[in-house]
Amino acid sequence: MAEVIPMIQDFPRWLATTGIADDEERRTARWAGVSALVRSANRDATEALLKIALKTRQPPAAPALQKIREAFHEADNTFEMQRNDKELRLLAGATLAACLAGNDAVASQTSLAVSTATVGGSRKPDLPMDLNALAEAAIARTAETNSKRPDLSALASAETIELDFETAAAKAKEGNFDHVASAFGLAAQSTSDALAATASRQAGVIKKMDRYLRIQDEELQMLWWLVGERSLDLDCRLDEVGADLQPFVFAKELAGLTQYLPGPRGLRALLSRAGLKERKKIALTDAVNAADPAWLRSFMPEREPSSLTTPVHFAVRRQLETGTGQAWIAGWAATVELPAATSLPALAIGMQIYRERLLMSSAAGK
Repeated sequence: MAEVIPMIQDFPRWLATTGIADDEERRTARWAGVSALVRSANRDATEALLKIALKTRQPPAAPALQKIREAFHEADNTFEMQRNDKELRLLAGATLAACLAGNDAVASQTSLAVSTATVGGSRKPDLPMDLNALAEAAIARTAETNSKRPDLSALASAETIELDFETAAAKAKEGNFDHVASAFGLAAQSTSDALAATASRQAGVIKKMDRYLRIQDEELQMLWWLVGERSLDLDCRLDEVGADLQPFVFAKELAGLTQYLPGPRGLRALLSRAGLKERKKIALTDAVNAADPAWLRSFMPEREPSSLTTPVHFAVRRQLETGTGQAWIAGWAATVELPAATSLPALAIGMQIYRERLLMSSAAGK
């Protein structure tokens, strides 16, 4: 049986409205289903869970929905495969929360998807857990872990490596040349095993150090971008970029310098120092319409944007298809299930675009 991850302390409270919170056996079985989904987490599964948790009008694809239901049914055959949408929505939220609390690789991908899907807290699902707050906490935690210097004490260990020649010596004492030859083979194997253990330990430390240095170089390039005060795309000073265009340009350029998810913890500070304001709100649709269509075409990645997890890029796609103006807005708002007048400060729009681009690039195998 696959190992069940530790249950989140709040899970029984989250189940309070289902009527099974006090049934330990069924509660444990539900958590086993959550664990199974966390172990198989990937981008497509996360989007399916988000569609359930956020109760979007467009449900997940039938195979994805079936897989999620089967995970809970296999853990507890009393779990119904239909007519329990409210419980399934709660369990989808709990699964996302468990992904956010899990290992850094899963937490990074999930936190970006949850953050972009909730659009900086603009979308507020009817759930007992605050997924947006959990996502922000996961982004901060994993970003801090990425920037932490690895422990090199293992490489500096003075522990003596033991070579076992006892078996080889015993074989040599058996007294003929064949046995002596076998003894040399046993001694060589013992030496090889000891050297392999040492090499493995050193390789592990070197790999960690290499990743740390790459992340440091990545963050250094972002700082040089800020210090240089010059747009890479537009070849002009950052303060010469139009205010409406700044969130798009700055987020795109910083995302282009980012390889390790979820990006640096100081990303908000970088965007703020570059010039994005946090006071006045801007309608997302106005920001898209204000951008130069020619530049927006270069802004769009090849990957098709998701209406749920990349709503700003989806807006750009719709605007480019329809043309600048108001014609595209109603259709976009209906598809992404957000008010047409949804507004955010420029800094929040920049953060949204940056995270959307990381999500799209990681899905494309960056």
